[in-house]
Amino acid sequence: MVHNVCEFKVELGDTDSAGLVYYPNYFRWFDRATRDCLRVTGLTPKEMLEKFHFDQPVVNCGCNFYAPLRYDDTVHLETEITEVREKTFRLEHKIYREAELVASGYEIRAWVEIDNPLDEGKLNSVAIPRYFAEIFKEEGEPEPYDEFVEVTD
Repeated sequence: MVHNVCEFKVELGDTDSAGLVYYPNYFRWFDRATRDCLRVTGLTPKEMLEKFHFDQPVVNCGCNFYAPLRYDDTVHLETEITEVREKTFRLEHKIYREAELVASGYEIRAWVEIDNPLDEGKLNSVAIPRYFAEIFKEEGEPEPYDEFVEVTD
């Protein structure tokens, strides 16, 4: 399955008054890692939305915290797509400080088409197109994504 690794430093603005990383920031980092995983398709998340009106909202998520992170800690974030279903996919996230696992979490994201993304369009849950599902599962050669009809206004 698709796997991504990123490293970054904890910024002062990521911390709370006690000097610890404020927990919503873990979910912000998970979202960043997910978007990086999606780039393996050859399309950026922005292109998926603008060209094909595809988006991947979170429908379920969670995180377990084992140790705190503080300002200037180096974060090593590993993300993997671990499950691909008809309309959803699951990502597992692990956050390390050096070799210590400090948090682990997951996201379940739905595959949706948006009627009109510029006009707060309706979200329609759809099957993950075979091209993307095959890439996520790393199964053989996917059909070219240029076979999709680009949505125009």
